[in-house]
Amino acid sequence: MATYHMIDTTIEINYIFDRYYKDNLESYITKQKPIYIINTYLVDEIDVPNLKVINQTVRKKFFQDDLHDYALFHLPDKTPIILIKRQKDFKKYDIYLNKHKQSPLDGIEYTIHQTVFMEIALSRGFLPLHASAFLYKNKAILISGPSGTGKTTLSSRMNLLYGYEIINDDKPLLKVYDDQVYVYSSPFSGKEALNMNLNVPLGYIVFIAQGSENKFYPLTEKEAINELLRNMFRPDNAAIWDIALDVSSRVIHEEKMIRYACLNENSAGHTLENYLKEVIV
Repeated sequence: MATYHMIDTTIEINYIFDRYYKDNLESYITKQKPIYIINTYLVDEIDVPNLKVINQTVRKKFFQDDLHDYALFHLPDKTPIILIKRQKDFKKYDIYLNKHKQSPLDGIEYTIHQTVFMEIALSRGFLPLHASAFLYKNKAILISGPSGTGKTTLSSRMNLLYGYEIINDDKPLLKVYDDQVYVYSSPFSGKEALNMNLNVPLGYIVFIAQGSENKFYPLTEKEAINELLRNMFRPDNAAIWDIALDVSSRVIHEEKMIRYACLNENSAGHTLENYLKEVIV
């Protein structure tokens, strides 16, 4: 396949299906040498590691040896369907998919690649946030909240009403550089694959909720922490949890977060536009 420049590094992605990658990766292609490698393999059966289980959930088991960490996904009847083999330095991932026991395989592959990418990003000090981000005065405005709250709808309104370009429609990433928070995009950007290969300073994070009117509410520090934890990517690895919390603390220190209860109509976009004019220089 090819190597892509994403966030601040290079990643070789050897994928099987192009449904979610076609016309989505071109702007990220680079001739630089990859630092990370992600491989996908379709197999008839998953070879379960002959190792001691170190942790498990209802659908997952975790193993490790001196060089690798393993995550095994299985069906309720314990049939293995996915195995992710990761080098301990996060530099290489081998993903094995049982091609007979699950579907749609293209969506499963893309979802796993997204999770792997988020792990790599976190290991490099980036915080992925579940949000739709658009460009406003060369700064990123993130509309964040649980699924179904209308993030994409509001971000799309800002595009339709005012022409603000969508930076990333699902998982923008936050990183601190030179004492300033920046927002990065990637090809992992939701079903519509709306993204731009760029990074810009953070303007504001708007945590959205459905309301009976369009109204903004300030967040206490505790509320801000809860909102970030609720909407950030949550890693399985304890070490990169510490990185995520460090970046979260810096973002909270910026005091650029607000809760917005709003209607599902164009007035929500107009009210947000008026608010941004006041807070974004």
